[in-house]
Amino acid sequence: MDTVRLAKAAELRRTQREPYASNFHRTHTLEEAKNQPDGIAVSVAGRLMLLRDMGGLTFATLQDHTGRLQIALREEDVGSEAYKEFLHLIDLGDIIGITGERFATKRDEPTVAIKEWQMLCKALRQPPEKWHGIADQETAWRQRYLDTTSNRETFDRFVFRSAFIRKLREFYWSKGFLEMETPVLVNAASGALATPFVTHHAAYDMDVYLRIATETFLKECLVGGFDRVFEIGRIFRNEGLDPSHLQDFTMVESYAAYWDFTDTMAFTEDMLSTLLKEMLGTTKTTIPDRDGKLIEVDFQPKWKRKTLREAILESSGIDIHACDSASALMEAIKSKKIRLDVDIEKLGRGNLIDQLYKKVARPNLIQPTFITEHPIDLSPLARRNDKNPAITDRFQLVVGGWEIVNAYSELVDPVDQAKRFEDQAKASAKGDSDAHRKDDEFVTALEYGCPPCSGFGLGIDRIVALLTQQTNLRDVVLFPLMKPEKKACHPELVEGSTRVSMVRQACLPVGKAHHDTLSSPSSSMLQHANYGHLLPAAHNLLMQHADQTRAHLIATGAAMEALAKKFGGDAPTWKVAGMLHDLDWDNLEKDAEAHCGSTLEQLLSTIQAPSELLGDIRAHYASKYGAEYPLNTMLRKCLYCVDELTGFIIAVTLVRPSKKLADVEVKSITKKMKDKGFAAQVDRTQIQKCEELLELGLEEFIGLTLDAMKAIANDLGL
Repeated sequence: MDTVRLAKAAELRRTQREPYASNFHRTHTLEEAKNQPDGIAVSVAGRLMLLRDMGGLTFATLQDHTGRLQIALREEDVGSEAYKEFLHLIDLGDIIGITGERFATKRDEPTVAIKEWQMLCKALRQPPEKWHGIADQETAWRQRYLDTTSNRETFDRFVFRSAFIRKLREFYWSKGFLEMETPVLVNAASGALATPFVTHHAAYDMDVYLRIATETFLKECLVGGFDRVFEIGRIFRNEGLDPSHLQDFTMVESYAAYWDFTDTMAFTEDMLSTLLKEMLGTTKTTIPDRDGKLIEVDFQPKWKRKTLREAILESSGIDIHACDSASALMEAIKSKKIRLDVDIEKLGRGNLIDQLYKKVARPNLIQPTFITEHPIDLSPLARRNDKNPAITDRFQLVVGGWEIVNAYSELVDPVDQAKRFEDQAKASAKGDSDAHRKDDEFVTALEYGCPPCSGFGLGIDRIVALLTQQTNLRDVVLFPLMKPEKKACHPELVEGSTRVSMVRQACLPVGKAHHDTLSSPSSSMLQHANYGHLLPAAHNLLMQHADQTRAHLIATGAAMEALAKKFGGDAPTWKVAGMLHDLDWDNLEKDAEAHCGSTLEQLLSTIQAPSELLGDIRAHYASKYGAEYPLNTMLRKCLYCVDELTGFIIAVTLVRPSKKLADVEVKSITKKMKDKGFAAQVDRTQIQKCEELLELGLEEFIGLTLDAMKAIANDLGL
């Protein structure tokens, strides 16, 4: 909070002008005012984005939801005192209302000459510099209001999302569907293969689940006599986090009586091609593939069709129909030297097929493609195929390597459904956490009779991400779930006079000296200083003084460079810190107590390194230097977490037969991390701190680091 701005708010109150108005009567939005003819009187309001005092004439820019408009205040129009007062009381970020006359400047810029102005909301924090946008991705997610205010592209993305959902509803209504609302808290988490969130219902004194789908309740609507129903709602699955998966996301599900999956397939083609024509004016659009490369896709029907067996066979050479058990499929996967990023020993055949498909086939499906003929053990709620009872009447729509739609002819046979629930319960008992839970209440509903029907599920976040060219689902969710930040201080405001004091109580890490207060989360720094210019000298220093640790230092430098690019830091600076963080180790004869001490200081002095570099390096040795050099920048947090990881990845590589990084996968590393006897000196908990300090899932963190090391494998000799 800015004490100067706070004082200005107090001054407004003292002069009987409320800094936080109750309302303001607008005659036009900014875009409407911009399009009015000269001489028209307008009253407009918006946030102050730009201010230019030219001496007796001040130009400013306001912004509202429709765009931006220039305003102008002339000293000769309002008088010297009023002119000075305006400049004194307003700041960038303030929301003001003005009344004036529309005119065009000599450069034909639509402008409103201010006759009267009113403070509508005094902003007490400094906005992002020059309102040029939020560079730090974490800040963009955590403080979305800053992102949408300063980045029009982000604002328009969420306007697009809202319009897409509106058009989606209108399409359903036009096809005779009724919108329903079903429970979020449920007794049985059914309707999908997923791990649920569990919570406790205090009034009933029992555990309940957050829904993993809306399927079973919507099908019960059909049992109750409704013909076509849909619901757009939040879904919760307690699973891994990556750019294409969120634990809570928005999905639309719909069910139509007397349809089968082929009817729903035609419905899907009609729906998405219609929505694209209405939203974009064409069925062709450009989307990012799984690597972020932009490619053109065409949603014009009819779309490609492949069976699941064909997709896997083409990509891996494995015929899933020839593998009638989980053990047989495991052997086939191992024989092809395919490594899945999950513990395959605990998976049933259905989920094993699903993981294989996601690994080898789905990333290659770019144009809209229907995948059909899923095995029965992968589809516990889908109807068996009449000709081949081993498969179901189901399809998935894949675009750009992402699954967008899942749909099938619904299973309405209560006896068959009860049997499949039993089979899934057995898989769950063997350790398959994604296996479907039993849902006796749903089986009871089916026993009263459900008409033949087909269901459909569309991931709203995923289709919007593709259509707005985003590669991370959090970029199309206004307020994605983030771990709470530890507040650095709690300002206590003491008002009542023009002097406003701020009493700050620092919330310091354990062992941290009270004189070294952390900056507040909203202004936390990526790094204390830039010293990237030292990169050539740092490399020479590394080559001169590191032998046994050389590969570790080079690897850590590469990983830090990759992390800087992810979080918006200065890549050369972060790389220098990574390359030099253990520079003294080879000279200390394994004397851990002396690490990061005088020897390191002397080495860094030879390249005239700033004190901030020494501080950043010492921060990673938290057990010794944590009090003096806390983990209070993103650079320090990353170095702390990645230090142990790069060494561990090298250890994993060296036990591979080939001793090559190219043969190491994320799964190999996570598996070795569970083996406490392997590289026992490595502190696993320090690596796992990535989830708390960096808000990166462990697999994502390992993957990013591994990719950075693979890119310089030759330099590492691996």
